[in-house]
Amino acid sequence: MDIINIKDNLSKIGKYIEDGASNAALKSSNFVEISKLNIAISSKEKRIQEIYIKIGEKIYKDFKEGKINNKNIIDKCKEIEEIEKEISSLKKKILKIKDKKNCKNCGLEIDKNAEFCPKCGKEQKA
Repeated sequence: MDIINIKDNLSKIGKYIEDGASNAALKSSNFVEISKLNIAISSKEKRIQEIYIKIGEKIYKDFKEGKINNKNIIDKCKEIEEIEKEISSLKKKILKIKDKKNCKNCGLEIDKNAEFCPKCGKEQKA
C-alpha cells in the first residue's frame, strides 16, 4: 500500500465518521423535536378530556333539574344515579366497619358517638 491509498482510505474513514456524527446529531435533534410534539399532543388530549368532563357534568346537572329530554342521555344519567347509590351504600358499610359516621353538615368522617363535628362545630344529634 502506498501513501496515496492510505491517505485516500483515511479520508474515506473521516468522511464516514463525519457523516455518522451528523446523522446522530440529526436523529437526536429529531428525537427532541418529536418528544416536544408528543408532549404538546398529550397536553391537548388532556384538555379535550377536561372539556368532555365539563360537558358531562353540565348534562348531568341539567338532567337532575329535569332539563334533558334525550332518551339516550336520560338512560346514561339514570345509570350514573344507580352507581352513585351503590357507592353511597359501600361508603356506609365502610363507616359501619370503622365505627364512624359523617358530619351531617360538612361530611367529615367523625366518631360515631361524637356530639359535635371537630371541623365545623355542628351539633350531631342522633
